[in-house]
Amino acid sequence: MIFKILAFIAAAIPIVLFIRAMFFRRPTRINERFAEFKKQANWAVTILLILIAFVVVIALIKLVWTWWTPL
Repeated sequence: MIFKILAFIAAAIPIVLFIRAMFFRRPTRINERFAEFKKQANWAVTILLILIAFVVVIALIKLVWTWWTPL
């Protein structure tokens, strides 16, 4: 049981440090970090949408290919 508690505490430490760093510092640092996070999130969403579009295009090409090829 003690090992489970220690593992939980060890896993919670980075979360606590992250929250403290994000919300309990000077406002200018929060704004800078939020802007950087927002920029990275925008890039992540853009890349995800491009990958989804790529998969859809490949699926459509395969679908058209199966319709056009003779049996």
